[in-house]
Amino acid sequence: IVLVVPEDGKKGRDLFRRLVYGTSRFMGKVAVEALSTSAKLTSFTAKQLNGVQPKSRLPKRPRAVPQNAADISNHAYVSLMSGVKEANSRIIIIPYQDFIAHGPGSAARSVAKGVPVGLLAPIAGASEALSYTLIGLRNQLDPESRREYLSMMSDVIM
Repeated sequence: IVLVVPEDGKKGRDLFRRLVYGTSRFMGKVAVEALSTSAKLTSFTAKQLNGVQPKSRLPKRPRAVPQNAADISNHAYVSLMSGVKEANSRIIIIPYQDFIAHGPGSAARSVAKGVPVGLLAPIAGASEALSYTLIGLRNQLDPESRREYLSMMSDVIM
């Protein structure tokens, strides 16, 4: 929807420049909302997938909210690697230990038990890493959303 006010044209204002400015602000808001929604969705996915595993090994999210994309690298890396390590443990290490201790039948049972967790753990780690990354990107694009979140959290704590 575009609304053109005739008086503005008579005053010599540049209609095209204002239209571009309004459109870019609108797209910026859409991008920030898309990042926020995607972050919430991936965070929910990570929590649900992590809850399926018997022993949750994903790292806890840092209490500090990331200010920009540079703040997310450590937690995202640790989350992703913990999912991969969990899969490695369930599909390779535990069956190997069972094979050494009890033979091939026990190793086969361990592999069968470990495959679901081996598939879900990397997905949970990647979802958590993506969620935290999206929050950092959103906060870099719109620092006001970070301030709103921090003020909301300070009200909840008090």
